[in-house]
Amino acid sequence: MTSDSETGQGRTDRPTRRAFIATAGGAGVASVAGCIGSAGDSETLSLAVSSGDGELIDRLLKDHIEPEVGVTVETTVLPNANLFEKLTTMFQSENATYDIVEIDDPWMPQLAQHLAPIRDHVDDLPTDQLIDQTLDIGTWPTPDEATPPTARDEDPELKALCAVGNAHIFVVNERLYDAVGEDLPETWDDVYRAGRKISRQVDGADGYAMRGQSGNPITSSYFSVGMSMAGDMFDENWRYDWADESGLDAASFFLEDLGSICPDGVASFDNNEVLSGLADGSVAAAPQWPSGTSLLLNEDKASAYDDITFMPVPEGDERAAPVQGNWLLGINEYTSDDKKEAAADVLRSFVSKEAQERYVDLGGVPFRHDTFQDNIDEQPWFEALYGSLQNAKPRPRTPLWNEIDVAQGQRLNAALVGEQSVDDAMAESKTRIESILEENDYYA
Repeated sequence: MTSDSETGQGRTDRPTRRAFIATAGGAGVASVAGCIGSAGDSETLSLAVSSGDGELIDRLLKDHIEPEVGVTVETTVLPNANLFEKLTTMFQSENATYDIVEIDDPWMPQLAQHLAPIRDHVDDLPTDQLIDQTLDIGTWPTPDEATPPTARDEDPELKALCAVGNAHIFVVNERLYDAVGEDLPETWDDVYRAGRKISRQVDGADGYAMRGQSGNPITSSYFSVGMSMAGDMFDENWRYDWADESGLDAASFFLEDLGSICPDGVASFDNNEVLSGLADGSVAAAPQWPSGTSLLLNEDKASAYDDITFMPVPEGDERAAPVQGNWLLGINEYTSDDKKEAAADVLRSFVSKEAQERYVDLGGVPFRHDTFQDNIDEQPWFEALYGSLQNAKPRPRTPLWNEIDVAQGQRLNAALVGEQSVDDAMAESKTRIESILEENDYYA
């Protein structure tokens, strides 16, 4: 489990303030990175990571970070569900089976209290180069997001650093857009206008595809549309904000307008079906995580390989708001002080310019401005990801998100298949979601 150009094509050579900072600060960053390691000499640390990106993290540790900081890191790679279970059990018993942990960003509300504040141990982070959104999502409570009752009295602290710079990107079949005389889309309205033409004028092609399956899939597909057209899902007091006029307009656009240009049976689609349609050229556009690009860039498996273009996720009336999904690295609060310092050296090295350059070479997804700017042509989707990541929005920061995710997704799917109206679906979403929150004292 994505540059500033709206088309995701080409490379901008015009110098930017960020590029100037990267150039001017490069020598300083290098000198700092070359000096770290004294606290970690002779230490052996344990690390738990998820399968997939975790293997790349382990390779970066062995290739670059361990020799630089003078530590040995014993890495345990676990499937996502097993990792969450292991971490939850470890933290509940306040032990240090793992000194460093990788966590998915929706786990932060449950696990942040068990992570050591990063700035207590790392005081020289390259914050001018770390994309703001990737710092905010590792901060608890998360800035500018509704805060759960249990964390309202806490001061925000950086508890984890980004390990995977993940956000939704937008995949477009440029041949189908050319066939109906449409430019690549910049807004969701552009997507619908072009998609309607494609559905009507191009045999065997549909203008859009969503993950329409009930529960998490359709909520994930809707999130960027709702956030960009109706604003935040919750206000600061955790009142559900997607059942008002702007919320109903956004839901109607997604379910009725975009739904009308999707393939038959889309209400049962998950990501495999969406990817299949993009790969064979029967679907003109859809959002994707960067991990989905591996199929689309495989000439042997994707007949539409030459037609695929990657872009930042389109804008709505309010803003652009791609779904953010970062894996994070944190330090176990319950490990020893010596190991905290050694772990800090590892994390400091991991986010350095040198390490991130090597990470890209290994196939990793970066999260630094200069790493993107210096490697923008390394992957055909890097420019799209860089644009999306700078506008990305996290899923609501509550340990109840899984319940909320499913509750909303059930109603969205019911409206998609015509079991109830959009207005009724969103009103019921509000009732069910606010009931979940009330049962957990969010309105006390």
